[in-house]
Amino acid sequence: MNQKILTAYQGELYGIAFFEYFAKHYTEQNKQTLWDTLIAVEVRTAKLIEAYFDSVQQPYNNHDLKMISKGEADAQKWISLSWGQLITTLEAWVEPYERQYRDWYNQTEKHPDLEQSVFELIAAHETAIYTCWQEECQQKSGIEPLQSFLTQYTLQESLLQ
Repeated sequence: MNQKILTAYQGELYGIAFFEYFAKHYTEQNKQTLWDTLIAVEVRTAKLIEAYFDSVQQPYNNHDLKMISKGEADAQKWISLSWGQLITTLEAWVEPYERQYRDWYNQTEKHPDLEQSVFELIAAHETAIYTCWQEECQQKSGIEPLQSFLTQYTLQESLLQ
């Protein structure tokens, strides 16, 4: 199970780099709050996974240059898309990850509570991002599902509570 958690953690590093690139370079400045909120979701998720790793003494690399570079490179490929093209692309891109992470969580019934909490976090964060893009595709603000996630997981200093 720790390999799956590590894979998800690396995805957080990727996501942080990806959304930070958009926050710095996307031409529609009225989207800054959305990018900042997406970054906050990815950072909060990464920090909580790091707390889990620390509690079980699992090593991790919070400066994985391979994942950071990949996130930036993928963002560069899509930075010139119009808003409509971008959100449609992101919704389709996130959907399989949301399904995969939800499946991982559903498979944790036989695992210790702490591990189950980590998979719940991973799934909840991806669902918030996926719902964000669904809302944006319907010409609604996608910030609310992200803020709901942050509210839920900001109240926790760690998954141990």
